[in-house]
Amino acid sequence: MKISVLKISFIFLFFTSCIVQSPVYTTLPQVLCLEIGMSKTMVEDTLGIKPYNIKTLNDSSTVFIYVYRLADRKTFSFDTRSKNGKKVKGKYVQLAVAYSKEDKVTSIESCSLCPDNLVTERKVNFDKIILFVTVTLPVLLIYLGLKA
Repeated sequence: MKISVLKISFIFLFFTSCIVQSPVYTTLPQVLCLEIGMSKTMVEDTLGIKPYNIKTLNDSSTVFIYVYRLADRKTFSFDTRSKNGKKVKGKYVQLAVAYSKEDKVTSIESCSLCPDNLVTERKVNFDKIILFVTVTLPVLLIYLGLKA
């Protein structure tokens, strides 16, 4: 009985998957390789991704949204030198690329007016799982210890 309760608890804990919903993205160094006058296919080849969304489509131009991800770093708060810390993936940023009628890039800019709908969604909240385990596991162990 003791073993089956613990097995079920650990199976539940370890086999819950964290499903993260995130867009296909590129990196900042690839974005910096873009130039005015490139064709849409050249932009897609340089970035390695297709457009994420369309912002504007009118008679004279088309503005597509691409997504890139910044690189951040984690450091201790008391030691924030410029090259200290561990490199981690940062937030998603939307890039607006405007094309002319001839499919040539006319402008490239980070889209500050675009809605921030790129937030990842976690199906499993690890903070709640950790809280659940730290509260229930000691209680379960005490209960099983008293039963024995």
